[in-house]
Amino acid sequence: MNTATPVDKIRLAIAEQLSSFGVQNTAALHETILIRNGLFCGRKFQCDGHEVVWFIEEDEIKFFSPCGDLLLASSAIACIRQVEERRGFQDRRAA
Repeated sequence: MNTATPVDKIRLAIAEQLSSFGVQNTAALHETILIRNGLFCGRKFQCDGHEVVWFIEEDEIKFFSPCGDLLLASSAIACIRQVEERRGFQDRRAA
Protein backbone atom coordinates (compact mmCIF):
# COMPACT_ATOMS: atom_id res chain seq x y z
CA MET A 1 0.00 0.00 0.00
CA ASN A 2 1.34 3.42 -0.97
CA THR A 3 0.74 5.90 1.85
CA ALA A 4 2.92 8.73 0.54
CA THR A 5 1.36 12.16 0.78
CA PRO A 6 1.34 14.49 -2.24
CA VAL A 7 4.15 16.50 -0.63
CA ASP A 8 6.20 13.32 -0.15
CA LYS A 9 5.69 12.51 -3.83
CA ILE A 10 6.78 16.03 -4.82
CA ARG A 11 9.92 15.73 -2.68
CA LEU A 12 10.78 12.43 -4.33
CA ALA A 13 10.14 13.83 -7.82
CA ILE A 14 12.30 16.87 -7.08
CA ALA A 15 15.13 14.72 -5.70
CA GLU A 16 15.06 12.46 -8.74
CA GLN A 17 15.02 15.38 -11.18
CA LEU A 18 17.92 17.03 -9.34
CA SER A 19 19.82 13.74 -9.59
CA SER A 20 19.31 13.81 -13.34
CA PHE A 21 20.96 17.27 -13.34
CA GLY A 22 24.00 15.76 -11.60
CA VAL A 23 23.24 16.68 -7.99
CA GLN A 24 24.93 14.02 -5.87
CA ASN A 25 23.52 14.37 -2.35
CA THR A 26 19.77 14.91 -2.72
CA ALA A 27 19.32 13.66 0.85
CA ALA A 28 20.57 17.12 1.88
CA LEU A 29 17.52 18.76 0.27
CA HIS A 30 16.54 21.83 2.31
CA GLU A 31 12.91 22.92 2.24
CA THR A 32 11.15 26.15 3.19
CA ILE A 33 7.54 27.31 3.03
CA LEU A 34 6.71 30.25 0.75
CA ILE A 35 4.25 32.87 2.01
CA ARG A 36 2.88 35.68 -0.17
CA ASN A 37 0.64 38.37 1.32
CA GLY A 38 0.24 36.24 4.42
CA LEU A 39 -0.95 33.17 2.49
CA PHE A 40 0.80 29.89 1.79
CA CYS A 41 1.77 29.84 -1.90
CA GLY A 42 4.34 27.09 -2.25
CA ARG A 43 7.61 25.56 -1.20
CA LYS A 44 11.23 26.22 -2.06
CA PHE A 45 13.85 23.50 -2.11
CA GLN A 46 17.61 23.97 -2.20
CA CYS A 47 20.35 21.44 -2.76
CA ASP A 48 23.93 21.73 -3.98
CA GLY A 49 23.34 25.29 -5.21
CA HIS A 50 20.25 24.34 -7.20
CA GLU A 51 16.90 25.87 -6.32
CA VAL A 52 13.47 24.45 -6.99
CA VAL A 53 10.23 26.34 -6.48
CA TRP A 54 6.85 24.61 -6.31
CA PHE A 55 4.03 27.07 -6.89
CA ILE A 56 0.95 25.42 -5.38
CA GLU A 57 -1.79 27.48 -7.03
CA GLU A 58 -0.24 27.16 -10.48
CA ASP A 59 0.73 23.51 -9.87
CA GLU A 60 4.13 24.31 -11.35
CA ILE A 61 7.64 23.28 -10.38
CA LYS A 62 10.62 25.28 -11.64
CA PHE A 63 14.19 24.01 -11.41
CA PHE A 64 17.05 26.53 -11.39
CA SER A 65 20.79 25.96 -11.76
CA PRO A 66 23.29 27.34 -9.24
CA CYS A 67 23.73 30.27 -11.67
CA GLY A 68 19.99 30.99 -11.61
CA ASP A 69 19.27 29.66 -15.09
CA LEU A 70 15.87 28.00 -15.54
CA LEU A 71 16.57 24.33 -16.24
CA LEU A 72 13.04 22.98 -16.33
CA ALA A 73 9.47 24.10 -15.72
CA SER A 74 6.87 21.39 -15.36
CA SER A 75 3.54 20.70 -13.75
CA ALA A 76 3.78 18.96 -10.39
CA ILE A 77 1.50 16.20 -11.64
CA ALA A 78 3.78 15.52 -14.62
CA CYS A 79 6.82 15.30 -12.32
CA ILE A 80 5.05 12.83 -10.03
CA ARG A 81 3.86 10.71 -12.97
CA GLN A 82 7.37 10.50 -14.40
CA VAL A 83 8.72 9.22 -11.09
CA GLU A 84 5.89 6.73 -10.70
CA GLU A 85 6.41 5.47 -14.26
CA ARG A 86 10.17 5.09 -13.72
CA ARG A 87 9.65 3.36 -10.39
CA GLY A 88 7.00 1.08 -11.86
CA PHE A 89 9.40 0.15 -14.64
CA GLN A 90 12.18 -0.48 -12.10
CA ASP A 91 9.83 -2.55 -9.92
CA ARG A 92 8.84 -4.71 -12.91
CA ARG A 93 12.51 -5.23 -13.84
CA ALA A 94 13.34 -6.30 -10.28
CA ALA A 95 10.53 -8.88 -10.19
